[in-house]
Amino acid sequence: MARKRVVYYPDPRGKTPALAFLLGLDQAEQQKAFAYISYLEEQGEALRRPIADYLGDKLYELRPKQLRILYAFVGKQDAVILHAFRKKTDAVPPKEKQLARARLVDFVQRYEKGQIAIKG
Repeated sequence: MARKRVVYYPDPRGKTPALAFLLGLDQAEQQKAFAYISYLEEQGEALRRPIADYLGDKLYELRPKQLRILYAFVGKQDAVILHAFRKKTDAVPPKEKQLARARLVDFVQRYEKGQIAIKG
């Protein structure tokens, strides 16, 4: 199993909203979230519950405590962190999935046009 390269979705202005959210968390939550992202790098598609889950429509979630980090696989070696939020209900709210899905579509379109370069 090959390691995955994790990248953060950049909006058209170059900002990375999921990373900004994660960096705004307290230290304990940050450590937990970034540990889960490290698991994603190491294990990729092999991650399962309770650490990760498939949401459908090419979207996955990392599940550190009360946080959710939505991501998708792009190509063979990349995982794109699309969205992160604090969970308030049992299920991932549809609006959170819609936002992640829209970011995935935007990412793929801009990547295919050469407007996003994945470094690594």
